[in-house]
Amino acid sequence: MRKFLAVALVLVATVATPAPAATEWKASFRRCEIDKWFYRNVDAYEFTAEGSLLVSIKPADIGAIERGLAVLKKCSKFWTCVRERNAGAKKVCRIPR
Repeated sequence: MRKFLAVALVLVATVATPAPAATEWKASFRRCEIDKWFYRNVDAYEFTAEGSLLVSIKPADIGAIERGLAVLKKCSKFWTCVRERNAGAKKVCRIPR
């Protein structure tokens, strides 16, 4: 009986779990990165023995990437100021708007 219940729970969990959907590009000011999760054979192809991976950027991604680039430019400006301040320059570094 316990084995039957365990198998039934595994089957329910497998059926209830949707296939991974493509994620959106997300920019992080704190890490100065633009991220997106890619799933094998959904968003990314050409896996090779060496671990190579081909990821394509589609026209639908352009808007999110442009917004992410704006965040990265602000991030770069802020952290450049912080590095210059730490090197001895008398600066006040504010997060750009």
